[in-house]
Amino acid sequence: MTVPTPSAPSLSARVFYGLRTEIQFNAHYLSESEIIYPAGGVIVIHNHLQKKQKFIRLQDKHKPIKSLVLAPNRRWLALNEIAEEGQKPIITIYDLTTYKRRKILTVPFENSTAREFCCLQFTFDSKYLIAVTGEPDWYLYYYNWDRGKVESHAKAQNPTGQGTVESVQCNPTDATLIVITGPYTFRIMNVAETVWRQWGWCKAENINITTCMWLTPDRIMFGTDNGLIMMVENGEIRLNCVFKAYDVMEMSLKKVDTEAIEDDKGGDKASTSSKQDTTEAVSEEETYPVTNFVNFPKGFAYACGPGYVHMFERETPHHFRKRNVFRISKKSYKHTREYPTWSPLDAVQHIIVDPNQETLLITTLRKQLYYVKLFGVHMLQNPEIPFNELGPAMHYGRINSLSMCAWKPIFITSGEQDKSIRVWNYMTDDIELIKLYQEEIHCLSLHPTGLFAIVGFSDKLRYMVVLIDDFEVMREFPIRNCKQARFSTNGHLFAAVNSQVIQVFSSVSFQNVFNLKGHNGRITSLAWSANDLILVSCGAEGAVYEWSMYSGQRVGEIILKTNQFNACAVNNIGKTTYAVGSDGEIKEIGSNSIRRNLGLIGCPLDTIVLSRSDMMLFITGGEGGVTAVQLPLLDKALYNEFHMHNKKVTCIALSYDDQTLISVAEDASICLWRLTNADGRAIALDKDFAYAKEILISKKDLQEKLNSIHLLSTRMSELETEHSYQLRQAEATQAEKLKEVHEGYCAAIEELKEKNEALENEHTHEIGMIQQDIVKLTSGHERALQSLEADFNIKLIGEYDRYQALEDKTARMRKDYEQRLEDLAESKRQALREMNNQFEERLEEKEVILLELQEQFDLEKREHETIKTSIEDDADREIVEIKAAYEMQLKEEKDANVRLKGETGLMKKKLITAHKEIDELKHQVLQLKAEHKQFQKVITTLERDVIDLKKEIAERDNTIQDKERRIYELKRKKQELEKYKFVLNYKITELKNQIEPKMQMINELRLQIEDMENEEYKLDIIKIDLELKITQLNEKLTSAKKDYFSETERTLMLKNTLKKIKIDLHNMSANLQDPNKLKMNVKTLFHKYVEDIDFIRSRMQDDEAIREFNRQRDHLEKQLNSVKTQLQKALSGSKGDINKIMDENCTLLSEINQLRIELKSTRSRCFQMESILGLSARYVPPAVARNKLKHVTEDREKLDEMFNAKIDEKQDVINTLKLENDRLLSKIRCIEEDDPDARGDKPGVARDSF
Repeated sequence: MTVPTPSAPSLSARVFYGLRTEIQFNAHYLSESEIIYPAGGVIVIHNHLQKKQKFIRLQDKHKPIKSLVLAPNRRWLALNEIAEEGQKPIITIYDLTTYKRRKILTVPFENSTAREFCCLQFTFDSKYLIAVTGEPDWYLYYYNWDRGKVESHAKAQNPTGQGTVESVQCNPTDATLIVITGPYTFRIMNVAETVWRQWGWCKAENINITTCMWLTPDRIMFGTDNGLIMMVENGEIRLNCVFKAYDVMEMSLKKVDTEAIEDDKGGDKASTSSKQDTTEAVSEEETYPVTNFVNFPKGFAYACGPGYVHMFERETPHHFRKRNVFRISKKSYKHTREYPTWSPLDAVQHIIVDPNQETLLITTLRKQLYYVKLFGVHMLQNPEIPFNELGPAMHYGRINSLSMCAWKPIFITSGEQDKSIRVWNYMTDDIELIKLYQEEIHCLSLHPTGLFAIVGFSDKLRYMVVLIDDFEVMREFPIRNCKQARFSTNGHLFAAVNSQVIQVFSSVSFQNVFNLKGHNGRITSLAWSANDLILVSCGAEGAVYEWSMYSGQRVGEIILKTNQFNACAVNNIGKTTYAVGSDGEIKEIGSNSIRRNLGLIGCPLDTIVLSRSDMMLFITGGEGGVTAVQLPLLDKALYNEFHMHNKKVTCIALSYDDQTLISVAEDASICLWRLTNADGRAIALDKDFAYAKEILISKKDLQEKLNSIHLLSTRMSELETEHSYQLRQAEATQAEKLKEVHEGYCAAIEELKEKNEALENEHTHEIGMIQQDIVKLTSGHERALQSLEADFNIKLIGEYDRYQALEDKTARMRKDYEQRLEDLAESKRQALREMNNQFEERLEEKEVILLELQEQFDLEKREHETIKTSIEDDADREIVEIKAAYEMQLKEEKDANVRLKGETGLMKKKLITAHKEIDELKHQVLQLKAEHKQFQKVITTLERDVIDLKKEIAERDNTIQDKERRIYELKRKKQELEKYKFVLNYKITELKNQIEPKMQMINELRLQIEDMENEEYKLDIIKIDLELKITQLNEKLTSAKKDYFSETERTLMLKNTLKKIKIDLHNMSANLQDPNKLKMNVKTLFHKYVEDIDFIRSRMQDDEAIREFNRQRDHLEKQLNSVKTQLQKALSGSKGDINKIMDENCTLLSEINQLRIELKSTRSRCFQMESILGLSARYVPPAVARNKLKHVTEDREKLDEMFNAKIDEKQDVINTLKLENDRLLSKIRCIEEDDPDARGDKPGVARDSF
């Protein structure tokens, strides 16, 4: 049989009391019953109706948090965490449906030195998060938090560098509009295309702004430190809307008459700072800052004054009236002090309203939530409504002592700073008793019965009786500043520490039984065994002593001077003691020796508690951790660590049934833990065990209550007799009144019958008239429907015919364009083939001529070798000239060939452009097909409308039948006509009352529609400008592509020439030994590869012309941009004139609407024609389209004439070259014929020379 291995017990937090007041916006409503707030090292989701809690555990429980921000959709929670030195701040976003971390955001730039985000805010749609870093950066980041990236960023501080930022508020309807406020800072900023711009009023250099909110999408309300409320509307400060927050009773935000506005405008020359100075000098009374603006649909609220919250109710969109003033009640002050006076700790830190607008919740510097019903009693009936505590009243400050009861499910705590004792019930999660004292409380212990307690005050140790609503002192002991006191397990003894001596007293006779001496330092803990025979104590000097309660002698000791023991626990029989201290180790002590010494969590341990079953051990240490250790201890400690607190745990206690663990910390937080796997480890209780419910009450209080009950019962009997007498009198008077009413009612019935008959006659007449009207309306409706169907069919046929005509036209145009393009391509290919053949034949002829000339030259050279010496100089010069001439001729031919190749390349480019145009025409065909599909969709929608109209006709027929049935039923209900008439009159009055605000709403919507149309017109202008810019950029792109292709061709040609030069140089290296041949080769190389100067100049002129064109275009673009900026400035400067002209333009709105309709129709027609012709600006600019059309439709004869002219020019050049060759040959022959003597003499000379 396998035995399962034991494991350490597990803990799960059931209830966590506390609140972190250092965090901004530290409470939010998730729903009407759930509140989320930070406490300890977790985020608590508290259901105050069901008294249940859920927890979001933070990753780093000790990292400081700046603020807590809830998204408007109440699904996302953002934690603003403060970074350590040298690190970046972090925003952690949690999903409140899964209670898990969703995203982590930080500053995306490395050069940021800010350690925190000073403020956060979600946009109204919860998609974006706006965060502002603190000093010294003051930078605004616009996060798309779900993607984890920064959409845009900007400087949040004033451009002058004055002031700081404390708050950012997002517009309730526009995610791109925010307001940034703080001391001497007010900036309304808007983002467009990732660029933030400031607009509106921003002169807050002399205003210390403390709070701000968006009252409406166009109104911003903010408060100042001197108690003033001011408003900015549509980006302009409303100087006539300045209110004293503490005294104002109603706020009217309507614009005042024209004179007041003009006065305000005239006074605006002195700037807002002077206005603020005057408002500061209005009153010398004590002022309070305005804080914590909160807006909700029914009104708004803010804090101003010593603990006051002012709530205003919205009567109209422009008028608000103060409805209530709330304040923390004086009754709640008893929880913190004996004589209630207002304290800075009661200053309101945060205000929230539940989603149903029924409850208002606040937080203060105390660890407490306060709530009040929002729309309760009016302030005329109760001028000051008190707040109530939400949940039990918490301690303020450190909890220094904790004690658990055995008979009852209660425990008792004492506060070091608030000097209070509180009794808690951990079964009902309520607080049962609170008592405040003037003296400091150092320790306490609760009797196992829960009826007595010992409390160590700064002056005495008091033995007290726990009554139903008070603590009554029963006995006092002269022990000052008692730090430790403890009842024995069975309650018949208690031990108290007096300096370094432990005094043991009897709980019955109050005699001092023993004085236990031996400690030399501060005694830190006392522990009793289950049989009360052993008392264990430990001290800061490193000593653990065991004391026998038989003799009062020390029976065991352990001293470690290197360690300071903080707590100890002893098992039931008193044989084994567990102690913890500053060395962070658990020490198992028995028989005056340390049996085991085990390290645990690597930090000092503070408290320890052992279960009654001696099988579970719980230890606290470090920053708020609770550790469950497996028993018995082995060579290596097995433990589980649990975290809820983020401060040092001061005390820990285990319930009598070993099922509940209580831990309290320095920040006044209390955690109730449930032991989850304590089966087999917890103490086994009797089946009949039940917690006691009895309480103590003094005889005097009981007698007073009995006397008050007797007085109330006698008063009750007297009231019953008096009530019966008054009832009989009231019955008599009511009977007389009933008789009078009956008589009057009978007379009224007769009158009503007569009126009923008259009304019935009128009603029958009205029914006949209504039936006639119904018949007329049905016939008219049928005629209108038939006419609409006929008109629609005619229009549909016309549109279909028009569509067919357009489709035929496009098909014809497409075929025409394709035929023309094919003809052009064929003609170009034919011309190219002819030109290539002609030039190849000419080149062959020239090569033949050159070969013949070369052979003739060689022949003449051989013939004239004999006369070489005589005519050597002349022959050499003439040969050089002839060679130069022929080389020039050859070079010109090659240049011509190169130019022809370039022209062929241009023709290929033109062919490519023709193919592109074909593709564009195909795209236009596709576009027309898409438009055809759109028209088909329109036809289907119109058919659906016809079907809907038919359905509506059928429904109206049904309604007509229902009305006829109803008329028939009304004839049978004659007796109810008076009541029906009364209801109708009442409904008419209600409808009239409803029509008036709806008419006002309709007028406002009409104004909004007009504004939206103006914005649409502006957007159309912007769209046209952007399309022009796009076309210009496309033209630039095409020109750049052409330049790129020309440069690539030029580089390719240069590479080929370079390759040829290398080959020629390699061939020329064979003649390095012969200088003459080398010289001739260099000359030929130079004449072969050096370009013509005229050609270079012509190319430079072309490049200069292109550069000049680009410079002029850039100059014109800059002038156009400057003109646009001047136009925008002129438009912005004339806003005041526009407002005056708006009234005059109202009469022209109808004509403008008609013109817009006509303009829209003409634009659609123009667009259709342009799309048919291929001139649509959506694809190409109009100028380019016209040039393309002109180029495509250019006459073929012009192209033929141009190419023939070029061929004639080339033929002329060839003819001139032939004539020049003939002239040179004739000249050579003349020279030979004119000089025969030289021909006979020179061979001899030549022979001699040889």
